[in-house]
Amino acid sequence: MLRKTRNIFVFLGLLIVSIPLFSQQNKDTAKSVVVKHKILLIPFKTTMLMSEINKAVNTSTHYSYKKIVESFRYRMDLALYTTFKQTYSTISLMQAPQKTDSTINYIYGSIGYQYDLLPGHDTSGESHAEFDPKQQKTHFIHNGQLQVPMDYSKRFMNVDIVNPQLLINLNKKYGSDIFVFVNEVDIKNVSNNGTEDLTESNFRREVIVQYSVINIQNHYLARGILTTYFPYMDNNPTIIGEKYFTVIAQSMLKELNKGLQRTQAGKAKKTTTTRLKPLSKTN
Repeated sequence: MLRKTRNIFVFLGLLIVSIPLFSQQNKDTAKSVVVKHKILLIPFKTTMLMSEINKAVNTSTHYSYKKIVESFRYRMDLALYTTFKQTYSTISLMQAPQKTDSTINYIYGSIGYQYDLLPGHDTSGESHAEFDPKQQKTHFIHNGQLQVPMDYSKRFMNVDIVNPQLLINLNKKYGSDIFVFVNEVDIKNVSNNGTEDLTESNFRREVIVQYSVINIQNHYLARGILTTYFPYMDNNPTIIGEKYFTVIAQSMLKELNKGLQRTQAGKAKKTTTTRLKPLSKTN
């Protein structure tokens, strides 16, 4: 009888000790839970490629203008797909076994574009009346002279979703909750040494990608402009895509991760604020 009683006390003691450990284990497990996201890539329209190197590409590859545009479009999408799928479940409308042109056309018919202020940038800071943002659309007289408003704000091509059902329908079809829009791609010849002489030895190419990343709640996770450079001798879209579009894709992935972290931090702050109760006033 004494031995049985002692065993009971030992069992109870072990139970009491194990409860905090089990509770802590549950907390650690909850912390380790990672929200899984599914990304849908939307390639840029063929009319949204502004390239100054098409002649050089044609000389190197003998591609037609149409094939040059399609090659750059395909390679940009492939660079994003290859990069993003290493971290997230990613869907490409162009890399699928059967390219879903009908979905792409539906998306293009549901969006527009507009020049918006580049995040983190404002107007030039000029204090003159002609630079007043409130008067940007108005001509006026200043010191007896007609002033024409000028806007020196840095802007980028942003996507404008005109169909309110677009993201909902894409979510239903693909299960995606994050949407990456490539809005415009520019490839320019730029001076390599500060001179205006753009001979082959004096220039390089600049890739400028204007993009928007939006979640299912229609909130921006990232947006703006990403750039990189490459040598003038690289004129094959395959090489340009593998080497340099990949740099853009990696930068875009970093911006997305920053956006998700900000969103998560905002939710945590909101939850903490909601839980706080105001102190009662005592007389």
